[in-house]
Amino acid sequence: MKMELVNLNKTFRDAVAVRDVSLEVGHGELAAFLGPSGCGKTTTLLNIAGVYKPTSGDILFDGVRVNELQPKERDIGMVFQSYALYPHMSAYENIVFSLVLKKRPKDEMQREAKRVADMLGIGHLLDRSPAQLSGGQQQRVALARALIKRPKLLLFDEPLSNLDARLRMSMREEIKRLQVELGITSVYVTHDQVEAMSMADKVAVMQDGNLLAYVPPGELHERPRTIFIAQFIGSPSMNILDAEFVMKGGKPTAILAGGKVELEVPKERVPKLSGEKRAVKLGIRPESVFLEPQATADAYSAVTFVESMGRENLVVCDVDGQRIQFLSAPGESVHLGDHVGMKFDMASVQFFDPESGLSLLWS
Repeated sequence: MKMELVNLNKTFRDAVAVRDVSLEVGHGELAAFLGPSGCGKTTTLLNIAGVYKPTSGDILFDGVRVNELQPKERDIGMVFQSYALYPHMSAYENIVFSLVLKKRPKDEMQREAKRVADMLGIGHLLDRSPAQLSGGQQQRVALARALIKRPKLLLFDEPLSNLDARLRMSMREEIKRLQVELGITSVYVTHDQVEAMSMADKVAVMQDGNLLAYVPPGELHERPRTIFIAQFIGSPSMNILDAEFVMKGGKPTAILAGGKVELEVPKERVPKLSGEKRAVKLGIRPESVFLEPQATADAYSAVTFVESMGRENLVVCDVDGQRIQFLSAPGESVHLGDHVGMKFDMASVQFFDPESGLSLLWS
């Protein structure tokens, strides 16, 4: 199934929850809606599901407008954060519940339950109640319940939020494997960038009800279109620094606020500006800043914070009142109060408009 949103808007009284969202999820693709709490991603999902009716705009399934259809008429399966399993029913009874409502024959229900249970490796758990299952097992039962209907569209609302880190990783792999094998078009809502970036064919980033970008995961990281995206994607987050872009001696140069740090900008990273001098926001990821001997360093400063991250440390410095964080390589010893030199990989630098927050490199 191809799913399209066309100028989708949803308001609750005077509050705008979703504003003019348009995108297309191709047949067999998985699209992730990513953003902080309250950004409109779950509201968008519930409009697709038919739980909410759009204030304006259209939802199309294979080109057919479905705005007026009830959830049960939309041929969808849904997996929730809370699992939403009936506690008084066995895993088997939860899985086949939709088929019971449709009064399907008993042998068909048993056959279909075995099919989805085998896919998810839970055939030995069908007689257990939800209380007897672990969080990961409950989530597999919830997924089996969604799959047994053979839906054309799968909707996921923060399905892994209640699982520990190890289980989240294994369930990410499981969900993506099944989605690809079955070729089911899927929409996946999450606040976790790792889930979105590792699972999705395209990621829709939302903020305050607005769709900021809908692009492949790699593009979000390498070509962020706004400061919000640049800082939301990647961990540790991108350094955003006040700077001035000038032509100095015929060379494009970024001068950090304070005037002590001058950085030559590669031709392919020159921002789209009118005039030869302008205030900008310079963005550079922590992994693009390196320790460097003072004589050849771009900047030199005292270390204000060090945090161990296992094999490497997160190092924070104050450069003319601006916070710069970077990762020290294994074996590099850095301590609080040390003075260190830093080198910036300008081949990966980003520039943004300080007022709008929009990229000056990528339209």
